[in-house]
Parts: sequence; structure tokens; C-alpha cells
Amino acid sequence: MTTFSNQRVLLCLFLLIAAFADAQQLKLGKNPTTIEKSALLDLNSDKQGLLLPRITDYTIAPLNAAPDGMIIYYVPDKLLYIRKNGTWKKLVDETNAISSVNGQTGPAVTLTTNNISESVNLYYTDARSRAAFSAGTGINLSGAGVISALNTSNLWNAAQLQGRNIATTAPADQQVLTWDAASSSWIPKAVGSNGSVTSVALSLPSSVFSVSGSPVTSTGTLSGTFNSQAANTVFAAPAGAAGAPSFRALVAADIPSLASNYIQNISSGTQTASFSISGNGSIGTKLGAGITGTPNNTAEIGGTTAASGLSGLRLTGLGAATLQTPLANTLAVNANGDVVVTSNASANNWLITGNGNVNANTQFLGTTNDVKMVIKSNNTSFLEFGRRATLGLVQNYPEYTNADESVTFVRSALQFDVPSTVQFYKPKFWTNSDGNFRVKGPAAGTDFFELGATGTSNNGGFDFIIGDDGDEPILFKSYYYVDSSYTEMMRMQSKKVGINMAGVTPAQTLDVRGTMRLTGSTGTPDNLLGRNSTSGDIATMGYDAATLSIASGSVKANNTSAVWNANQLQGKTIATTAPTTGQVLTYNGTNWVPATPASAGGVTTALLSYQDNEIPSTLTLDGTMYTVAFRSMKWQFPSNVTVTLPEAKTCNGRVYIVVNQIGGSGSGNVEIKPSGSDTIGQGGSSCWLYGQHSVTLQADGAHNYWIIIQKASTNIYFKTNDT
Repeated sequence: MTTFSNQRVLLCLFLLIAAFADAQQLKLGKNPTTIEKSALLDLNSDKQGLLLPRITDYTIAPLNAAPDGMIIYYVPDKLLYIRKNGTWKKLVDETNAISSVNGQTGPAVTLTTNNISESVNLYYTDARSRAAFSAGTGINLSGAGVISALNTSNLWNAAQLQGRNIATTAPADQQVLTWDAASSSWIPKAVGSNGSVTSVALSLPSSVFSVSGSPVTSTGTLSGTFNSQAANTVFAAPAGAAGAPSFRALVAADIPSLASNYIQNISSGTQTASFSISGNGSIGTKLGAGITGTPNNTAEIGGTTAASGLSGLRLTGLGAATLQTPLANTLAVNANGDVVVTSNASANNWLITGNGNVNANTQFLGTTNDVKMVIKSNNTSFLEFGRRATLGLVQNYPEYTNADESVTFVRSALQFDVPSTVQFYKPKFWTNSDGNFRVKGPAAGTDFFELGATGTSNNGGFDFIIGDDGDEPILFKSYYYVDSSYTEMMRMQSKKVGINMAGVTPAQTLDVRGTMRLTGSTGTPDNLLGRNSTSGDIATMGYDAATLSIASGSVKANNTSAVWNANQLQGKTIATTAPTTGQVLTYNGTNWVPATPASAGGVTTALLSYQDNEIPSTLTLDGTMYTVAFRSMKWQFPSNVTVTLPEAKTCNGRVYIVVNQIGGSGSGNVEIKPSGSDTIGQGGSSCWLYGQHSVTLQADGAHNYWIIIQKASTNIYFKTNDT
């Protein structure tokens, strides 16, 4: 900190700084008071433009030695030129233009498909270019780049078909292209040049078919249709003999006799074969299929399907049958394979589709003897029911010794359903890998709570956890049934514990709102309560009765004692220099020293100057600071500075000058804020000072108000109600 003693020199310096700050930007045109802070020169017009110097010869002095970055309008070329690397260049530098295509630098270049990779398509997007490309070629090129043949064009003159040559010999009338293996080409040749057909006829048995259109000598259609036949006849060879087939009646000899199984159609008589069907369609006394010997039952099916091992009996088409109400009895198979009648299982068993009309007194899911009931998934037990002894859970510990206690044994974690608004931490009970039982669940949608056992190796504990954001409370409440009210007793929040907080976050590590009683502490009544310096325990402390007294819970100083002689204020040393009449204690940056106070309405020469990394983020002004300067040559200093004024009523008439010489815009601004209920300027709550600007303020203590004496630029603005 530097201190000057000449007030007038300081004021002149301030005025020079203010004038220099106003000359850093130039605004021409409309809205002259609105300046773009990042622009040195700001032009604003909707009717006029920028006219650059019009040069006809830039080789003459001083243009031939102009600095890089200068721009002119060069009349001979009618182009803008810029000074670059000591020479004048067109603003569109032709040295960066395309100088070659596919390695060719001549006035005309050739591109072939060999120059284009297979994954790239070239096509015209301009309509006139596409029309020019398609004209006279028989090819159409769409705006999307799709090439297609114009099938109305006569331009297609193929020399090959499927890669095979077509002979150049001119064809004669009615000739066709014929493949000539000798010349490996398609050649014109007359139809039937190897022979001719003059007539085609169709001949079919007249007893069976009727033929039409036969013969065909030039063009026509040959067809044959079935003749009408007598009812109940078959198309077969003569009965009992070989010959041409014809339609005739079916005879018994037409049914083959195979091994011992056959079908015989009779109307009377005794059947001696193994299988028979009567003329009216009924089955004989017994029916056997897939068995050896005479069937023992009316219907007997034997054997299994070799590929699948299924039984030899299958009923098909049942999927489309209409379901009927089941009877109390149903069919089943006994150990011999006999079909027997038994009780319907669906009337007594629990179905996976659910049961209706259940009698809870007689129907249940479980066991009827002393064996445990188990519910599994993936062949793993999840839930077991039974006596404690049946489940093998009797232990010689309190509450675990009753062998007949009914127990539900859960072998998995339990998780509960929640509304869709709960996004995280679905509620669950579980036991972790250390054997500790835990409970976890959601709180307020996105937070969570957790409680349970913790620790290992006989070093157990119990957790109460609430969190996610870090400021969630753990509350202990009591409930009163008369008025259904809840009373908060204790709150743990933000690493603090509060008693009787009524919803307020504790302010200290231990915050007690209300009375508190300590018992068992040593000492006598009306003593001080303090920390034991050795153990840290809270206990009553002694005091020096010569300097202090305690009565009715109040500590008083014995003002008749001469021991009150402070050598520090707020930790800052007070100089031992003897003061003279009218002097006040003034802080000089190191010590409090006696000094003559400044005039109430004058400007002192105390100057605080901060530069670059010395600049603080906050500064509170007091009686030792009157002119404050923040200086930095860094472009856009990384942070703003907040300056707080004292209350005007405590320093009526005091003048402060604040100068912001921090370069750039955005960050690096100074915000000046009054204290208490004071306002600044036209009722503002703060004053912002941008780079290269300053302001002079004077305290009006009678009205709690800071007067703006002088401001260096219109870029200072004032905030009212945080706007």
C-alpha cells in the first residue's frame, strides 16, 4: 500500500485517468450512447456504408511500406487488397485457388471413371446441366442422381447379348437370332431352317377323353377333356386281368390282402379276421392296434413312437374343440396302462391360471404334515414355511430356541413395488456378504434412506443413513393420538445435531433450542461452563473473582478493577505509542496506531492500489480507505471484485473514489454495494464499474444514502431490486 499526502495531485490524477478511459472507444452513426464494448470502432447505420481509400497505385510511398493488416480498394482490379507479409494481396488470395484437377494443370482436363472410387457417385444437380447430359443419349439423369434408360429412345444398338457377340450380317425378313457355336456369336437365320412341321395332332382314349382342335396345321390350340362316367366307378385295369384301364365298378379283389390286416365290407356273417367293420360302420367286439395277439379290452393301443418315445395313441384336432365344464371325475392311466376314471385334479389342485370358488377352510396351498413347504425358482429355494425345528433354525440364543415357533424363512432379498414417480433406490430388505441385515428404500423420489447392521469380526454397529444430495435430515418424532400431531424431538442434518429444532437446520455441531440441564458435573452453582483443557470434557470452570462476578446466571466485569488493559483488537496488535488529545486508533495495515482523524467532509490521501494477482475478490471499505484502484493489464481478468461500503450514517460526509483499470470486458468488473438499508445513486442496490472507468461517492448519513459526485463513463449502471 502507497500513501500520498497531496490531495490536489490525487484529484488531477483521477481526472486524467477518467479522460483517458473515455477515449478508448469510438462510436459513429446511430445510437451513439450504445457502444459495443469489444469494438474499438463501432459504426451503426441503415443507410450508409464504409468507404475505404480508393488507390490506383500502391507501389508509391507510403503505401509501399504500409504495415500488415491495412485494407484498400484497388481501382485497376476493382478489388479489395490487404497488406500481408510486406506485400499487397487480393483479399481473395488467388494463390489458394484450384490449380489442378486430378494432377492435370492445362486449360482443359479429363475425368474418367477410373478417377472416381466405386463408393462415389457423380451427378448433376442443375436442371439445365442434366438436360444437356441427357439430350440425344437415350439416358435420363434425375436431380437425385438416378440414371435410367429412356425406353422410348431408338438409340440402343447392342453389339452383344449377355456378353456374347452379335454377328454384323444383315438379317432377312422373318429370320431370328440363332446361336452359332462355330462362330461363338448370334447370327440371323430363318425359322426351321433345319426342317419343318406341317401338322400337329392329339390322340387320347375316346372312352375317357374328348379331343378338340386336332390337328393344328398353322396356328391353333390342342385340348383334351374328360368324358362323363357312370356313378360309383373307378379308373382301373380289367377286373382280375391285365389290360388297358377303363372306368368300371369296384370289386372285392381290388382291396389288397396284406399280412393279417385288411378291411372287408360285408353286411352279414361271422368275421374270422383280426379286424372288421360292419356294414353300418360299427366296430366289432374288440379293437386292437399296434399289439400282438387278441386285444384284451374293447379298444387296445400298443407300442410307442420310435422317434419321440410317445405312446401309440394320439387325438388330433382338439385345439379347435369348444371347452366344456369339466366333471368331478376324469380319465387317467394306471400302472398297467389301463384308462381309469378318477377324481378331476382341477377340482382339488391349485392351477397356474388361478382357482375360483375356493373354500379357505378346506382348500389351501401347503402341506398337511410336519414337513416344510418350499417355493423355488430355477430349482433354487426362495421361500420356506414350517416350524422352527422343521426348518432347522433352532439356535441356543434368546428368541431362537422355540422349536414350535411358526417361521417364514426367506432365502432371498425382498424388494417392493413403488409408484412410477420413484426413479431410484427401490425399497428392499437384504443381508449383505458380511451377514449384516439391511433395509434400503426411496425418499422424496430421488433420495434414499438406509438402516441396518454393519461391521465385521465381532466389531458390529448400526447405521442410520439418509442422503443422495448430502443435506437430508434424520428426524426423531413423537406422535400424539389426541390431535394426531407429530412433534420433532431431534434432528441430525449437515453434520450437526439439533434438539427441539421445529424443522430448522441446526446451526452448530450441537444446537439445543430450549433449556438444557447437565448433571454429574463437578463445581458449584453459578460457575462458568467450559471445556476441560486436558480431556475435552464439558465441566464447570473456575474464574477470577477480582475481575469477574456471576450472579443469577449473568457474568459481569468488575469495572473497578484495573486489569482491563487490552493490547489487541480483533487479533491486531495495538501500538504502545501514547496518544494525544483528539487522536483516534487507525489501522495502518499492520498495527492499530494513534492518529489524527481526517476532516469529516474532506478527501484524504489514503490510497489502496491492487495489481494483477493482488486483486481480492471481495473488499470491505473502512475509515482507512478512501481511494481504491484495481489495476491489471491481463485481458479479461478471470473474476469480478465486490466492494462493500460502510453504512452512511457511520461516516457522514466521507468520500470514496473507486477506479477500475482492469483491461477487457465481461469478467474483471467491480461491483460496489452499500451496507444495511443504504441505497446508492437513484435508489440503486449496487453500482457496477466496468474496465477503465471510475466513480466518486460521498456518504449522506442523515438519509442512509450514497451520493454520486462524479462518474467517468455512462458504462456505469445501477441495480434496483436485483434488476
